[in-house]
Amino acid sequence: MTVIDIRSIFSDRHIQIVDVNASYIYYAEEKNQDGQNELFLLEYNRKTRKERLVMNYQLDDPTFVHHIYAFEKTIVLVLENGSNSFWLIELDKKSGGELNRRKLVCTGSFKECMMPDNDHLLIYMAEDAANTEVFKKYKELTGSECLCYLYHISANRKFFVNAPLISRIGCQNIKPIEANGERYLVLADPYCEEGLKEHYYSEQRWISADVRDNIWLCKTTDLEQDIEDGKDSITKKCIASADIKALVRYMGMNGEKVYFRAKEFRSSTEKICSYDLTDGTLSVELTPEKPKKKNIFYLIEDDPYKTFTVTVGEEKTHIRGLINSEADISYDNSLGSLMTCIENRYCITKKTIFSEESKREFTYYYLYDAETGKYESYECSCMIKGNTMLLF
Repeated sequence: MTVIDIRSIFSDRHIQIVDVNASYIYYAEEKNQDGQNELFLLEYNRKTRKERLVMNYQLDDPTFVHHIYAFEKTIVLVLENGSNSFWLIELDKKSGGELNRRKLVCTGSFKECMMPDNDHLLIYMAEDAANTEVFKKYKELTGSECLCYLYHISANRKFFVNAPLISRIGCQNIKPIEANGERYLVLADPYCEEGLKEHYYSEQRWISADVRDNIWLCKTTDLEQDIEDGKDSITKKCIASADIKALVRYMGMNGEKVYFRAKEFRSSTEKICSYDLTDGTLSVELTPEKPKKKNIFYLIEDDPYKTFTVTVGEEKTHIRGLINSEADISYDNSLGSLMTCIENRYCITKKTIFSEESKREFTYYYLYDAETGKYESYECSCMIKGNTMLLF
């Protein structure tokens, strides 16, 4: 694993990490200079340990919120303040030059957005006072609270999303994944919250609706083409489904596998399953047992997906890898709670201490090497990206 410490570069600055790759780290900083809000995008060269300004913008509206998306050659910046209009700025990563700068207007008030790939933006608009009837009719037709648009950046065209599934599930349930050089989207489509669905199961004799969870898979290009063609459904494949008697929930992804949890209500049996994008096979990876002791619990990471059991004893915490990890490690409880385990050897932990003297909380991150039994501690912010621990 690699530890990248860029605290000397950042000092006391407030930084948002945008992208971490093998050669560079990209990050954003917003600050007020002479009464003017400015947003800076910067690049840190991991080899030379030098910082470079990619671009900076004056934020004329102090209420602007920025959403930043990094790709291989570009960075896309969305500036919005919850109104019906927002700015989209596309930058060349290497030169910092603007490739596109456009102001977009949609019906409603900006709610959220996400990018399926480097050339398309999905936009979700919430109801506003001026368009109450429009949203009411749309909900009657689709069941969705939001209006959804797809913006094709290079073509400079905006398309209304007619497919209710995409409008309904929202950004948090759309997960990009790549396999065999092809980009896909995993679409998590739960019927309702887990507790409510189990309640429906107990009352199923009164319920006639199809109370069903689904997890769909589609090619990114297919979804985009279907939306641009105005279709009310998209080309997709169901990789997991559960009616009123059970549930399925998306868990994460690792490499070319999508992981999900399935539970049958009658027997309370749970399984963690995977779907392999390379050959379409479904596998049961684990049948978790309910911990018999309160000091034992499961720890799950979503990207890359891993599952551990964590046993907290009086003096030691023991970690055992179950899925995508072969870790079998114990560390002293004074190091805090486990965040993750890397390469079956390194444990990254977190501990928060409250100081009565200063009335402040201090957060420490520890890197414990199970092979040597030694650890390092850091008081800073921390981000884990793959096998890289970034300190800032």
